[in-house]
Amino acid sequence: MKASMESRYKTAAVLWAIAGIFFLAGAAAMFIMRDDMPQIPRADIAYIGFLVVGVLFVAIAIATQVISKDKAAMIQDSDERAKIISGKAGSLAFTIQTVLMSTALFLLCFMGYASAAVMLTLMCTIGASALVYFITTLWYERKM
Repeated sequence: MKASMESRYKTAAVLWAIAGIFFLAGAAAMFIMRDDMPQIPRADIAYIGFLVVGVLFVAIAIATQVISKDKAAMIQDSDERAKIISGKAGSLAFTIQTVLMSTALFLLCFMGYASAAVMLTLMCTIGASALVYFITTLWYERKM
């Protein structure tokens, strides 16, 4: 299981790094073409949002890679906590959903597409998602 957990962390680090590189490449392309993109309302600052998200994703990839090297964080096969950890797959889904929604919100803001209504709707969606996650987490913890 230790090797399996280590490989999962490494795979996650690679995926975060690839996503970060795509965002950084998008930022570079938007910076170069910022005067030739009339379809984007705020092309003059859109690249900043992509740059920030790219740097953040690369930082997450580095942190995930460091965690994969931490032998104390890996769990042995015989450990009973493995069952608890496998039951927390919902928290991973929540984390991914929150990161994607927050990234979309951030990029829409920098690209100029986010009106007040769009921002409020997306923020309420993230808030509702967090509320449902915390309620279900509390419910499952009381059942165990």
